[in-house]
Amino acid sequence: MRPSALVVDSLRSAYFPCPGFQSSCTSMRWKPYVGHVPRGFCGATGTPGDVRLVLVCAEPGDPHPREAHLGDGTPDGYLESAYSYAWGCFENGRDLYHRNLRHLLNECWPGQTFEQQMQKTWTTESVLCSAEVETGRVAPGVERACAQRFLRPQLALFPRATVVVLGRKAQGRLRRVGVTEFHSAFAVAPPGCNMPGARESWRRVGAMVRSLGQ
Repeated sequence: MRPSALVVDSLRSAYFPCPGFQSSCTSMRWKPYVGHVPRGFCGATGTPGDVRLVLVCAEPGDPHPREAHLGDGTPDGYLESAYSYAWGCFENGRDLYHRNLRHLLNECWPGQTFEQQMQKTWTTESVLCSAEVETGRVAPGVERACAQRFLRPQLALFPRATVVVLGRKAQGRLRRVGVTEFHSAFAVAPPGCNMPGARESWRRVGAMVRSLGQ
């Protein structure tokens, strides 16, 4: 599966590699052979107009053991590798994060297949690279640069979608970069997903999406 061509266009410059690695984002890592490329996004397999739900998380965790994104060595090859890897993880429920996000999608669209749900969903990260230490701090300059280059262009592609930001880290990050029109829910990754009220917040998202006829 692939995202729409417009989505690919909005992300392609991250894989030349991204110019931020030489300026605002020198603390971030470009090491495709061990999985460190911009990543963490999935969905939007139809047209951008089909997308009814955008889920924004904080940043991808550390790459899995033996994860690599080499492709054919071109920007499109890197991007396709990162997208395909994420698709497989969500489809197969590799980690608790992926299983919880699938649970949230099932709250939104019960009885639909994963492929049907992902045609109407775009899930992404407020920062597309892993933190230096998993779940650790990301510098404000990185937040601003990634929002300007990638997050805002992504959100602009989906004017019909409800935007839900998962977790306080991502919510604070979006507010700091001036994105304020979104709904909030608990993170689907640890530790936030283990807090009281997490599943109830996902249930409320599902009820909202269903009520909107999304």
